[in-house]
Amino acid sequence: MLLQAQQHGSCPLDHYLEEVYENPLYEAWLSKYDVTFYHLSLEVSNMDTYLDGFTSIHVVVAETIDSLLFQLNSELQVSAIEVNDAPASGWRHGDDQLVIPALASTGDHLAVKVHYQGDAGRDRGFFAGITSAYDNTNQQWVTYTLSEPLNARDWFPVKQVLTDKADSVWVDLIVDKELMAGSNGILEEIEDVGGGKHKFKWRSRYPIAYYLVSLAVADYRDYSFQAALSGPGDSVLVQNYIYDDDEYFNRWKSRIDDTGEMITLFSNLVIDYPFAREKYGHAVAPMGGGMEHQTMTTIAAFSFTLVAHELAHQWFGDNITCGNWQDIWINEGFASYFEYVALQNLVSQEEADNWMMYAQLLSFEETGSVYVPAEEAENVNRVFDYGLSYKKGAALIHMIRYELNNDALFYEMLRIYSERYTDSLATAVQFREVLEEVSGMDFSCFFDQWYYGTGYPRFNLVAEEMNDTLYVQSLQEPSTTGTPLFRMHFDLLISTSEGNDTVRLCQEMNEQVFAIPVSGEVYDIRFDPENHLLAKSYAELKLAGGREYAIGPNPFNDRMLLRFRNLAGGEEVKIWNLEGKLVMHTTVTSNPSELNLEGLIDGPYVMVLTGPFGEVRETIFKIGKN
Repeated sequence: MLLQAQQHGSCPLDHYLEEVYENPLYEAWLSKYDVTFYHLSLEVSNMDTYLDGFTSIHVVVAETIDSLLFQLNSELQVSAIEVNDAPASGWRHGDDQLVIPALASTGDHLAVKVHYQGDAGRDRGFFAGITSAYDNTNQQWVTYTLSEPLNARDWFPVKQVLTDKADSVWVDLIVDKELMAGSNGILEEIEDVGGGKHKFKWRSRYPIAYYLVSLAVADYRDYSFQAALSGPGDSVLVQNYIYDDDEYFNRWKSRIDDTGEMITLFSNLVIDYPFAREKYGHAVAPMGGGMEHQTMTTIAAFSFTLVAHELAHQWFGDNITCGNWQDIWINEGFASYFEYVALQNLVSQEEADNWMMYAQLLSFEETGSVYVPAEEAENVNRVFDYGLSYKKGAALIHMIRYELNNDALFYEMLRIYSERYTDSLATAVQFREVLEEVSGMDFSCFFDQWYYGTGYPRFNLVAEEMNDTLYVQSLQEPSTTGTPLFRMHFDLLISTSEGNDTVRLCQEMNEQVFAIPVSGEVYDIRFDPENHLLAKSYAELKLAGGREYAIGPNPFNDRMLLRFRNLAGGEEVKIWNLEGKLVMHTTVTSNPSELNLEGLIDGPYVMVLTGPFGEVRETIFKIGKN
């Protein structure tokens, strides 16, 4: 049954005019050119963060310039620079900025080669641009990068602007011969360069955001296999650089293999794995989580949900990158939600439900929106707030799926969104436009409340049956004044003597009364029975006609619900079979209480209830399940 299922209209809130963050260097410097290509060639160790080599950057000039600016760690020593193969002079390097004289007009192509060396490591914890660490559990040294959000500059000269994806990237890594080095794209060659070293030549020809360029160096082994895509016979290479240790391999093999099933699942639900001409894979590092480097995630361990999260980023974050760090939900909210999707499809609905309940629990924050305000766009802890960007972001998508009320439409919307913005960027506004286009529904109010707004709603429901109608008074109290009302649908499960029915209601004001036709005696109501919504609730059913108790269903299968008008706390329940044998005796301590009657055979019984109201008898019937 569907009651009052209006689409959400506009809201009194207006958050779409928020100030948009912009890199402070953008207007004066970084807007003057577009990057087309990075080529990194670096000698790297697995035991420190010392780098020696060069980065070539190809750019197209967008506006007449006399100088180029890149961002680069001031602790690195720049030894030489070439522009279009000619030595450059007069360049300046300081304050993490590298300014290079270069006269050029609109449309000109420049190839800049920067030679540098030095210790690139900076103590920024998880978000350090490059780190060398010892894995105590597996006794392995690893050097790895993590450039998100603004730390690619720590280890190579770069333009740190999300809207400028490079067309391609080459990464050459020179390491000792007992080591291996992973990066983006396809490994085209391992070249012996003498001196006990070899060079790993990685090539990627997909557009890539600056922070997704990566390296990982350790004593690895290559464990690779193929994963099926959506089309018959189509597959992608899954290439994993794991510690070269049999015990480690045997411990994690089955979890690594889960990656293949997830690739197939996500390819069928959305679009095919976006970088299928190259690979997907992992490089292990002791980083306390994972980082979705394009085509090769850096990962600490292979837990099911972590593997699903980082893989999902290849669609949501890598193929489609957030247009601004304020819209990090485009990356993290979607990747988090696909943890739920993977559990739902590959494990069980129960495990998925448990995941969502935990996500919602972490989402009950009084302050802060999923959208990141401009003044906090460089605050890494705010951008990657676990409760807001990840868990509330996932809960928000779960509610969008509920609002659509059609899984085929939900995944069709994600397919169109993924195709439209493939190899590009998107904001929440652009995602909403696709959502509204595909669904034909207005989600402006939804985004005002849940994306730009703060807090969550609390529902207090009081229901009473009169004749053949259940009257439900719903009082909504938002947790914060930042969002004074959440206009939203909610499901109400109504259990009667004739069975269960779920109705969908729409709360359009803080206090509202719904009149719902019912058949039989109502003995229970439940708010949001399938846990779709980020909301807290209390639901009370007043017993009709001043009755002291209600039981149901009757007849029952294995369980029966018992509700008292006023629970004193010492009410007794006894059940007798027709032979006069006592088959159950319990004391009720909660209201309502569920009685587990699985052990009873089919047939009639006498239930005796004893409490402040005296002693009453009811004839109840157990019937087998159909």
